[in-house]
Amino acid sequence: MKRIILGIMLAAPIVGVCQQQEFDKEGKTVEMTSPVDNGIYMSVDMRSVMQFFSKDSINKADALRDCNALNSILKKDIGELAFSQELGKLDMVKDSSAFYGLIETKGVALTREKLKLEQQFVQEHPDSFVSLYLLMDNSIMYDADGYAAAYDQLSFSLKNTQAAEVIRKKIEHLKITTAGTRAMDFERKNQYGKTVKLSDYKGKLVLLDFWGSWCAVCRRGHPHLKELYKKYKDKGLEIVAVAHEENKDLSKNKAAWLAAIKKDEVNWVHVLEDEGSGAPSITKAYGIDGYPTKLLIDQDGKILMRVIGSMNEEMDERIKSILEK
Repeated sequence: MKRIILGIMLAAPIVGVCQQQEFDKEGKTVEMTSPVDNGIYMSVDMRSVMQFFSKDSINKADALRDCNALNSILKKDIGELAFSQELGKLDMVKDSSAFYGLIETKGVALTREKLKLEQQFVQEHPDSFVSLYLLMDNSIMYDADGYAAAYDQLSFSLKNTQAAEVIRKKIEHLKITTAGTRAMDFERKNQYGKTVKLSDYKGKLVLLDFWGSWCAVCRRGHPHLKELYKKYKDKGLEIVAVAHEENKDLSKNKAAWLAAIKKDEVNWVHVLEDEGSGAPSITKAYGIDGYPTKLLIDQDGKILMRVIGSMNEEMDERIKSILEK
């Protein structure tokens, strides 16, 4: 029986972010790395921490102590061994449906719990080099404002490092959609050819979803969005999905977009980022640099929150708190 490890599973484009980008110290975008190693359990690699602080003079002994402290927490088994054994009984090709189904349920749940432990570590260790590293490496577990708040509670000495610049740039970038900001209106034709505006849905709670037919993470999240839509549509929720397609041929983009909508049976409002009309870019207006990115917009058209990836549960909780009063 082959051994399937959690680290490999997490590195696949299933629970992460498609084309997720981070800012380096010069403000350029770089690929974001996964917070897992190549073993069954998540852990933080000391070499990665030291590389992150390569332009700073930090106490290696302190960083090593904190790495060990965090890894001792992360390596406590909460079901990873059993999950790995269960997954190892399946053939990734022959049993693909069951294989990926297990990843999307148990695998995602286990990963989410471990990432929450990392968040807790950051909160409880505001003066740790590892906490700053985790904020860089684990941003998908925060909504945009929560990310800024987590950084703000760190010690002055940490925030004064050169390494912290990458996080400050990210926070500055996210201010374009700070909670309370009015969502920028846009106009496009929907999947049926009807012209729609975001402002048409004022009075509803709008989940603005940035995705693409090519994005595996986005599409594996569609079943969950369908559940949300079914549960809350009649209570005032509308989903408006903006698709960013990558082909230079607009006709091929439209075909791929419509085919994905049909195959995934996602029957809410859909528009194309680039429909060939020359209209201003929606993704640039909202500062989108990774997919999926979701924004929650209140009934008055103001942004409530922003999340990236598929690991954050806060948006579901926020929708529930608003529509189940």
